[in-house]
Amino acid sequence: MINRTLSIAVPFLILSLPLQAKEKLMILSWGDVIWQHKGEGTAQLDTPEKVVEAARIWKERGVDRVLFRADDFRVLLFHHIKPSYNNAYIQEWLKTTKQAWEQGLLEVAVKAIHEQGMKVDMWITIFDEGCPEHVLYSDSDFFSWQSHFTRENPQFLSADRSLTANQRKHHWGVMEYAYPEVRAYMLKVIRAFSDPLDFDGVFLSVRSHSPPAEHADQFGYNEPIVKEFQRRYGRNILQASFDLEKWRELRGEYLTQFLSEVKEHLRAKRQTLSIGVAQGDYIGPPFGNMKLQWRRWISEGIIDSLVVGHITNERARYPNRTQRAMGYIQNQEEDMGLPAIEDAVRLSYGPLCNRFGVGLYLAPGGFRMSFRHPAYGRGSQTPEVRKCLMEAFEKDPAVKGLVYGYGSVMKER
Repeated sequence: MINRTLSIAVPFLILSLPLQAKEKLMILSWGDVIWQHKGEGTAQLDTPEKVVEAARIWKERGVDRVLFRADDFRVLLFHHIKPSYNNAYIQEWLKTTKQAWEQGLLEVAVKAIHEQGMKVDMWITIFDEGCPEHVLYSDSDFFSWQSHFTRENPQFLSADRSLTANQRKHHWGVMEYAYPEVRAYMLKVIRAFSDPLDFDGVFLSVRSHSPPAEHADQFGYNEPIVKEFQRRYGRNILQASFDLEKWRELRGEYLTQFLSEVKEHLRAKRQTLSIGVAQGDYIGPPFGNMKLQWRRWISEGIIDSLVVGHITNERARYPNRTQRAMGYIQNQEEDMGLPAIEDAVRLSYGPLCNRFGVGLYLAPGGFRMSFRHPAYGRGSQTPEVRKCLMEAFEKDPAVKGLVYGYGSVMKER
């Protein structure tokens, strides 16, 4: 009865609300920006002075909130870095990132954004710890970085169903949040930036540079999950058949527990918590079919905002790994197993967010992508599709704001 009320009665209430201007969120992946906009003056953001000038431009172009990615500085502080001698990108990135950190660029950015009357959230990824050097990045070059934490504690990485340790495979870069040690470590990483700096909130990204799993239910058989599943259902998931949906749900419970612990800490500083996820009830590529308990996050006040459509774009990063989508129940990137996003907003996301006062944001660039080849290569979104999506989202009163890429904001005239 509750679900029926949410999905049928509430939409009529939402449609009666007056339309309001949508907030404009801008994603700023700083490490990508300094390379992609190399030689473009202010747009490159490689010095504090450029950041100050750029903040003025963002305000002029209607930006309300900046999602500033701190992962580059997180890699600098918490990771082992071994740049390839012939990788010009990594060499340049390391030099510029060290210089920016020493100059206090992140602190300058927070202050400059606030002075222009905008808000700024610290963007950090929670499934992206890097890989050993022998693992190929994007099918072409070895990984240049891996967190000290996972180098020293590989047992905390998501594990496959092998019975013995010498057989076991791990999902490089992807930690299993069933471990208290993992949750404590990631909170420590978040606090390294959110505590000393005056961010308005923390934006957690469910994206990764990690290679894809060989199949969607390959990983997630770590000891705490095995024990808890045995306790609840009397089945040893390493040795017997079991209910996959119950296992997927159990894994998702630990992610929810982590979000609750982050939220509890942020309350003390009155910082908000937001998370960006793909559309649907499962985490999707490159991870697997772990359940995303976004309804619980909303109804229990664990998050303040939800960004839907925030995807990894796995096909672009690992174009030669055709196994990347094997076994997935839902996959936003390839528009599989999902209703139209407009319907999902109208019937599911919108009513629930409206009822519990959670901000709903859409990242339009990740929907209805087209591919030249059915299995390989990067997808793209046609201008016609983009226009239709933007018009639909702008008209929907349940949508609080839209997410724009840095490049599109800087190119506006």
